[in-house]
Amino acid sequence: MDIKQLEAFVILSECLSVTRAAEQLYCTQPAVSIKIRKLEEALNAALFERLNNRLHLTPQGVVYREYALQILNLLKQSQEHMRQFDDPASGTVNVGSSHFCGAWLLPRLMADFKKTYPGVNIRLGIATTEQLSRRLAAHEYDFIIVSDYIGIDTKKYTLINFLSDPFVLICPPDHWLADKQECSIKDILGETFLLKPARSATRSFLLENLRKVGVEPECLRLLEIGSLEGIKQGVVYGLGVSIVSRFSVEQEIVNGQLREIKLKEPLFSRKISYAHHSDKLLSPAAQNFLALLPALEA
Repeated sequence: MDIKQLEAFVILSECLSVTRAAEQLYCTQPAVSIKIRKLEEALNAALFERLNNRLHLTPQGVVYREYALQILNLLKQSQEHMRQFDDPASGTVNVGSSHFCGAWLLPRLMADFKKTYPGVNIRLGIATTEQLSRRLAAHEYDFIIVSDYIGIDTKKYTLINFLSDPFVLICPPDHWLADKQECSIKDILGETFLLKPARSATRSFLLENLRKVGVEPECLRLLEIGSLEGIKQGVVYGLGVSIVSRFSVEQEIVNGQLREIKLKEPLFSRKISYAHHSDKLLSPAAQNFLALLPALEA
């Protein structure tokens, strides 16, 4: 087998059309078929099957696709790494991030980084926890940036906490809580509480902390909104109150659209971390980017 066969296999696995794969590879359809046949012969396994006149990956093809992606991504990263030895101020950094980190933390850091290293290209991918884990495993990202309550296998990955992320209670300026310096969770049991729907990592974090202070979800009047931006706007317009990361509401607090109230309960804080393969050789550009992360604490 060779790299060209792996590339043909990955592209065909994505489009499931020999015609479109040939167009993307700038070759003929028979050439694509030959590459796939030789790869299957080398593996002694069928990677594709045709059902109802449509192409599908076989179970072996599904498994092998993950290996092929890792091989191709590692090859690309190794070539990039070698180029950066000649010029550490050039190259590409591939970053994966949760939505919160990608929307409210990283843009300001990326702007500072580009001032110092204008020749480095930053690719920021924002995805779900499941997608981030899968893409990190496939070496699509140099590293990912996530909240520390998201499970990371520390036997396989290096996990470094670099930032504390305090949560605050927010309410509109005309709310009865607005003039208070601090309050207890139990003071808001009669309020409508805005949070994300089920299967949200932030929701799980909040509910777990509420239970630690003796407040069960059933005690709250919950209103589910599918995004943090939606929750913020819901509070601005008086739909209820919420507990969110202070980083995500800095502008609204400064502009007077929201008020923050410190919670007496000390549990509502999380760490922001970065993770990468423990045996990964980080490029000079990636190392320079990671070196700036602690500055966010200031």
